[in-house]
Amino acid sequence: MSGTKSRAGDWCRRRWRTARTSLEDAIRGPGEARDGMLLQAKGAAAATVAWCLSSWLLPANVTAFAPFTALLALQSTVYRSLWDSAQYLGAMAIGTAVAAAFGSTVGVHAWALCVLVFLALMVARLHLLGGQGAQVPVVALFAFAGGGGRIDYIGHLVASAAIGVCCGLAAHFAVAPSPHTATARHRVEELAARAQTLLRDLARTAAGKKGDEEVREEDWPRRCEDLAARAADARATLEREQENTRLNPRRSWNSAQASLQRCHETIGMIERVGTHARSIARALTYEPRTPEPSAPRRAFEVSVSADFSASYAELLHAVAEALEHLAPPRGPDDPDRLRARVEDAERRYEEVTTATRSGRPDREGEWPVHGTVLVEAARILEEIKHTADLAADTRG
Repeated sequence: MSGTKSRAGDWCRRRWRTARTSLEDAIRGPGEARDGMLLQAKGAAAATVAWCLSSWLLPANVTAFAPFTALLALQSTVYRSLWDSAQYLGAMAIGTAVAAAFGSTVGVHAWALCVLVFLALMVARLHLLGGQGAQVPVVALFAFAGGGGRIDYIGHLVASAAIGVCCGLAAHFAVAPSPHTATARHRVEELAARAQTLLRDLARTAAGKKGDEEVREEDWPRRCEDLAARAADARATLEREQENTRLNPRRSWNSAQASLQRCHETIGMIERVGTHARSIARALTYEPRTPEPSAPRRAFEVSVSADFSASYAELLHAVAEALEHLAPPRGPDDPDRLRARVEDAERRYEEVTTATRSGRPDREGEWPVHGTVLVEAARILEEIKHTADLAADTRG
């Protein structure tokens, strides 16, 4: 019993800390936390006004639909609110039409209700109305069981829903959520910094050196997966910001389109860089099978010469520096400097490739590792060059 109370207390304290942090963020300045608090306030106000209007204008048996639809109309963005409201009104039209057809022809019976619900559920499964398709059987049930499919009841029901939608959308347009394109850019900046750190740590691994903290060989897949997960989160944030700029009276979509599009391109580039980095890490830590048992050692120390290791580490550092100067969300601040870093990385790549081709492998297994890591480094460099060219075209 005491353990259960302790866990419940811990849960309450965590929830309280989360709520307090959210409130502090909302007070501190604009952002997602403030928009969330504002959305809740607008929802409470819109539902209250909708209920008052429907109570004044309509019968009591339909007034509950007004505050319900007001809350449904208030989504996180203006665009989403309009889209969901249109889908809900479409679901209401279909549900009330089916209820009216059954009520006016066969009357209110158990078997008629069963057939009506079955047909409404079939319509909902067609996904014609997106996430609001599930409202078709709900509306049909209310219109048929609550009002017997009578036209006067259905008219009041539709009027109540229309009042709710109008109140919700009015609240959203009156105090529209502010676009936060800087939030998306910040997420991409953090993502690019993590990709740079990953490349530099791979360079230290190739050179046989450790960073400030020792990174175990089995951690490389986890780090690459973490980069991919963070890229997916950044893309979700970016898509929310792109949606928030559409039809938003506080900011034109065209003013933010170029910046957010560059963020999209950069996230895609970093996702591909993570894939190439994982292939490099797999090659660097691969342990070839040997007939004689030996103590476990890093394969890169076993199958690759020291000269190649040092040269390849310098190449990865050069590639990471080029990625750093790309300045992803805004495009390169200094295109000439970025071009110089890319050219330096390309020159190092040519030097390592030439030395590898002209030399002779000292031990079995060098060539496959050489080929893999060089090809993947070249692909990362091409991704950086391609993204830089896109940024330059957008600015031009």
